[in-house]
Amino acid sequence: MAVYCSQNHEDVYFIECGMGELLFQGTGSIRSEDTATWNPDETWKGAATAVTVCDRITEIGAGVLEQFPNVKKLNLPKPLTCIVMTDALKTLLHGNDVLVHAAYGSYGDAFAQEYGLRFLPENIELGWYRDEQHDESTKLVLRFHEDGTMDILIDIFTTGISAGASGGASLDRPMPEEYRPGCTVEAFADMFPARYYKQIVNNPEVKLFLAREAERAEQKKE
Repeated sequence: MAVYCSQNHEDVYFIECGMGELLFQGTGSIRSEDTATWNPDETWKGAATAVTVCDRITEIGAGVLEQFPNVKKLNLPKPLTCIVMTDALKTLLHGNDVLVHAAYGSYGDAFAQEYGLRFLPENIELGWYRDEQHDESTKLVLRFHEDGTMDILIDIFTTGISAGASGGASLDRPMPEEYRPGCTVEAFADMFPARYYKQIVNNPEVKLFLAREAERAEQKKE
């Protein structure tokens, strides 16, 4: 792991995690000059293939992402409100067939749709349930994978018998057999235990997911 600090923005730094993964940390609006670091060797920028923008960054200015010529995947946070598009950036994103990973309904989602980029939705938390009697919490998550498949993660956490002990499990489950693209949010919620119903039907990301699935299903028919 290596950390590169910006010369021009004290809150901006880059963490090289290896295997092409780069974390872009900062606050607020980030400018092109903020990518200049104290490290005279900038080959690390060319090594980055997956760039993750932290959730405190709200705007990425012109010339920022262009500094990473081999990027293949962009992980964009919900608070992000703007990426300034340039001809150079458009050429880079399409030339590298960049995959945008962001939440449904976020700016990252709109950015991918507007510029015709591949889009991978963030996982959607369908519901959370606390069983006080058994001192157990369960989280239900709809997961999306790069190959286009989806599944359900059941994440269970429980306190152990002895003080300080804890445990749990993560269970992978396929999508419910009765799921069909184009179903209503109420029908979708009915496919899961009743304790999650209200959380699912009131989740705007679930509604948008189902609407997109319906659009894709209709496009396949044409």
